[in-house]
Amino acid sequence: MLSFQARVLQLQTIIRLVNQVDSSKLSYRAEIDGLRAVAVVSVILYHAQLNLFGRDWFEGGFIGVDVFFVISGYLITRIILSELQTNNTFSPLNFYERRARRILPALFLVIFASIPFAWQRLLPSDFVEYADSVIASLFFGSNFFFYFSTTEYGADSALLKPFLHTWSLGVEEQFYFIFPAVAVVIYKYFRAHFLRMIIVLSVLSLLLAEFMETRNPELNFFLPFSRFWELGAGSALAIKELNSKQVGGTFLHRLLPAIGLSLVAYGIFFFNGDTPHPSFHTIVPILGVALIIGFRSKDELVGRILSSKPFVWIGLISYSAYLWHFPIFAFSRMGKDPTNYDKFEWIALTFALSLASYFLIERPFRHKAIISSRLMWLVLFACLICAVAFMGYVKVSKGVWDRFSLDQRVLIGGFDTAEFRSFSHPDGVMGTILDKRIESEKCYLRDPMDACRFGDEKFVFLGDSYVAQYERTVFARLKTIDMGFISLSYGQCPFVSEDIWFDGRAECPYVNEQRRKVIEGFTDSKIFLISANEQQFESPKKRTNNPVKDGWEDFRGGESAASRIAWKSYFQNIEWLVSKGHKVILVRSLPRPTLNALKWLPQNTHYISQRNFPYLSNKDKPSKILASDNSKYPKFDGPVLVVDPVNSLCDLQKDVCWDVIPNGPIYDGGRHLSFIGADLVAKDIVDAIAKF
Repeated sequence: MLSFQARVLQLQTIIRLVNQVDSSKLSYRAEIDGLRAVAVVSVILYHAQLNLFGRDWFEGGFIGVDVFFVISGYLITRIILSELQTNNTFSPLNFYERRARRILPALFLVIFASIPFAWQRLLPSDFVEYADSVIASLFFGSNFFFYFSTTEYGADSALLKPFLHTWSLGVEEQFYFIFPAVAVVIYKYFRAHFLRMIIVLSVLSLLLAEFMETRNPELNFFLPFSRFWELGAGSALAIKELNSKQVGGTFLHRLLPAIGLSLVAYGIFFFNGDTPHPSFHTIVPILGVALIIGFRSKDELVGRILSSKPFVWIGLISYSAYLWHFPIFAFSRMGKDPTNYDKFEWIALTFALSLASYFLIERPFRHKAIISSRLMWLVLFACLICAVAFMGYVKVSKGVWDRFSLDQRVLIGGFDTAEFRSFSHPDGVMGTILDKRIESEKCYLRDPMDACRFGDEKFVFLGDSYVAQYERTVFARLKTIDMGFISLSYGQCPFVSEDIWFDGRAECPYVNEQRRKVIEGFTDSKIFLISANEQQFESPKKRTNNPVKDGWEDFRGGESAASRIAWKSYFQNIEWLVSKGHKVILVRSLPRPTLNALKWLPQNTHYISQRNFPYLSNKDKPSKILASDNSKYPKFDGPVLVVDPVNSLCDLQKDVCWDVIPNGPIYDGGRHLSFIGADLVAKDIVDAIAKF
């Protein structure tokens, strides 16, 4: 990690270099389009996830969006200041009309083109989320929408959200709404301090980004002010350029653009999902972009490369390419595990459609001589009404269930809500949902002191969502033997040490404290069902000072703890239950699915009526899972029975595990079981109960 002094030196370096930038007249700069080409290609290759020679070479391609931010800040500031310097006034109407002509026509085209694919390939809940995301993109709030819908940008599931990429449009448009007014005020009243004020705001933004990266990296990623310093870097370049004498041909102008391109390339090839971003680390590519824009010259190599026709042409269609690529990739990924050949086809289709939309939509709408202001606003308003009306219909109909036959609706309904979230108190008794601080009849995420309790309370569900996924179907079987239950399930909170927690659930130590208090209050022997998402055991974190408050605030930072602590405390807690006179059913490792059922199912509804789905396997081998579990799980003394899900979810003789069986998909689209898969394991769980 860099020391504080080193970080300060980095900031001083940026400020010093910005002050050395040369000036030029407000004119077309071909190398800017070349930079756009670098940005869009890096983003496209990042989202494609090409694996070449055993490696994804573009894991840092997400910084292409940051390159776009710097370019936007530079160009928008040039437009505003040049108008103020020339006319001593600024026309918001003209400015926003230019933005509308630039952004909205192509966006509407991509939205309308995506609707048939969404209709065909999305289940009702996903269709509603798609509609919400489209509305958010039209009103430039996608960044906040995807944060509050708990979307992790780099996650595999995020790659299946067709309009996730519009989060960056939201950030830019929020900048466009606020910055012109700020710029006009500063220009009129603090003109001599314009550059200093932008630099101060940018430094504050960067410091916020660094702070938020440790507190809440997901919010930091989507937060506009965490990104302002990138736009501000471009803005500072434009201010200096428009107010300085032109200097060119120096040694710096030949060297620094090459260094800048190297820094951008470093970010693309060596950043990855573990790189804190945006943060001080992001200074590297941003400084690179600043060096290219600020010290460009027609005589140096980088300027000639970026100004060359191939780069310029890609840059010209970069906006269309950015809009098209993500829906193409997302819908194409649904229901299949793509090969590199598939991904090259997606990229080719992206650029083909981008060329078409650039010439047929973007260029005509940008010119008033072709499409007048009145016609443009009429077309855009009509498109807005149609888009919002259709998306409203999708929301009101809760995903347009009428698309499916009665048989299809019955099966699809089981996938519409994740199985681990589906269990409610049988009598509708309300309780406190801890993370939301609301009352609900749902059993999932309840405060343990307000847990779902029913009947004789003989059976106890204890663990994270990997226990919760069995609750509904196990209870259905428990009713036949007249046994009640207590639900102590809580997502991402397995029954481990009270000194650790896992990403996203800082409240887990409190949850486990309360669980212990509840269990210590038991006066009779009970049967516990225990399981855990073992993957998260690899990255526990140390307890924070205020677990519940940090959980409410969605705190994602924290100090790492050793993986062995999670495993050791997990086993010790099982032994503690046994020492208290209780019995334990321990469900061990689940196979990992390859197929995404939520995306595969809508394209294969023809199997539903006869329930004749094909057997489809994943990449896991039951023999390897059993061998791994036997090596890491101890043999417990006392009444502990083991249930291995591979016995019901795999074919042990063929050594294959299934994603789909004749009854349907056995996973819910992620790593949790669907109601079909959960019921298979539930049978083994109830059989184990009978042995006690």
